[in-house]
Amino acid sequence: MKIYVIGDSHGCYDEFQRLLSKMKPNLQKDRLILLGDYLDRGRKSYELIQALLRLQADYGSEKVVLLRGNHEQMALDYFAKRDSSYLYNGGQATIRSFHSHNDPLENYLKVFRQMPVYIEDEDYLFVHAGVRPGVVLEKQSEGDMLWIREEFYKYPNTLGKTVVFGHTPTVYLAQESRPVRLHNNIALDTGCVYEGWLSALEISEGTVTRIYQVQGNRCFAYQMAI
Repeated sequence: MKIYVIGDSHGCYDEFQRLLSKMKPNLQKDRLILLGDYLDRGRKSYELIQALLRLQADYGSEKVVLLRGNHEQMALDYFAKRDSSYLYNGGQATIRSFHSHNDPLENYLKVFRQMPVYIEDEDYLFVHAGVRPGVVLEKQSEGDMLWIREEFYKYPNTLGKTVVFGHTPTVYLAQESRPVRLHNNIALDTGCVYEGWLSALEISEGTVTRIYQVQGNRCFAYQMAI
């Protein structure tokens, strides 16, 4: 079984479809993991959510894993009347996008709420933002897994596994528009919605064997030490 992991997609529906066509995962046996932030800032949040939910309906939530990102959490918090900042972080455009399809964003709150905040295997932990160093997995807070930045990526994690995360674009971490390794973590948000790339890892037998990247109509797949 191969594992394919895709970073923050933020309504970049067209790029997601090109990336999927390039990777060609066999979801009868392979697993596809997305690291959250499917909403906001991009132009096609509605279309992207529909595509992801169709994939999950076709292959099951064990084969298509949709992790929750902080933008899905912001949508939940907004509709729970806790945080209006969502509207200023791409939320207004997303709400309009869903309403334009006569399918309000409120219809998807249960979906967002049920999204797990992490998934792990023997070698990797997959999570949206990261984990707090020095804290065992069972005691990690959901807030940190959705929001943490410098307190995580500036230090090695202590979980004994490689953490694959999004949330903080790699251009801020290492002035790179490709996945980068920081300590024993791999950063996968390559800034698609900021005119960067939508990136994915292919993992086979515990090793990253290939990197896929899409920017507009350009698609690349290459082997690279990471």
